[in-house]
Formats: sequence, C-alpha cells, structure tokens
Amino acid sequence: MIRADDRFCTAVEGAVRAIEARTDAEVVVVAAPCSGSYRDVAWLTAGATAFLVLLFLVFSPFSFGPRWIPLDLLLVVLATGWIALRVPALPRLLTPRARRRAQVETAARATFVEEAVHGTRGGTGLLVYLSILEGEVCLVRDLPLDGRIPPAAWSGLDLAPRDLDGFLALLDAVGRVLETHVPAREDDNPDEIANAPRVRR
Repeated sequence: MIRADDRFCTAVEGAVRAIEARTDAEVVVVAAPCSGSYRDVAWLTAGATAFLVLLFLVFSPFSFGPRWIPLDLLLVVLATGWIALRVPALPRLLTPRARRRAQVETAARATFVEEAVHGTRGGTGLLVYLSILEGEVCLVRDLPLDGRIPPAAWSGLDLAPRDLDGFLALLDAVGRVLETHVPAREDDNPDEIANAPRVRR
C-alpha cells in the first residue's frame, strides 16, 4: 500500500514538475486515504460473524448458559465491527472491485471541482486522484484537454499501482501521453497550479 508521507510528496512534486516542463497540461495530484466509508461492509461482516457464533453456540456439544448468549453476541458484533472499521485491508477484501472503482471515480470527479482543476487558462487541467485504501487511481481530464487526446492513448495505463515506484511509473506514462498530444509551447507555458500533491487526511 502506498504511504502519503514526505518521501511521497517530494517524489510526486518532482514528477509533476518534470511532466509540466514537457507539456502544456497542468497536472494536479491528490492523495486521499479512501473514497468511501464502508460502514455497511463492517456491520454486515459483524452480523455474519455473530450468526456463525450463534450457530456454534446452538449446535456445539458443549453447554452454554442461555442467559449469556445475547451478551456474547452483542460483544461479537461490536468487536468485529470495530475491527472491520479500523483494518484497511478488510473493506478492500470484502468489496468487489467494481464498487471500489465506482466510489473512487465519484470522489475524483468531486475533487476535480473542489481543487479547481477546471480553472486553467487553456482548459488543460488533469487530476490524478489516488485513493490509497482502494489502491486505485482515477484520471479526470478537463473537457478541452480530453478533446485533444484520443481515448485510446490512455489505454494500457496501470491505474492500480501497488507502491510508490508503481505510482511514479504511472505518472511518467501519463507524462508521455501528454507530451505526445499536448506538447509544451516554447513561447508561453506558465505554471498555473502548484506542483506539490494535495494529501488529504
């Protein structure tokens, strides 16, 4: 899992600066801890675990005091739900990738507006949204920029990097696409948006 620490920030800022030196696009990187709460997954897991415990208590060859069973089940639900909410790997394991991907895309489109990536002078903004818990990256392009790059140019990009090196490799691949289709103009290539990644907590 990628960690949005000082090393991440320094490496990503340098990568964005290198991309923007070769292209007319403005790249904004946002790293978010997650794109959904997954509370429903945690409590469904807790309920399923309590049901399995109940089956064990009912059909076990051992005898249990019936007065303590409701309390035992309540403790199981609370403990399992608490663990499921605090262990990042569990929501990732217990949800289909389609759901995780949809939540990342929804959060990325909202972030595109929040970070004013659409506000560049030439409409050349590109948001690279990294959702750490889901391990997914979503690219949101401003409409004028999207019109200058054929959709096939983005195919083959690894949007599920496993570590910082994989994420930097993705940024490099994005930079090559931008350099090919939206090269830098020698006469006018201002840096309109800061290169440092936005790390959300």
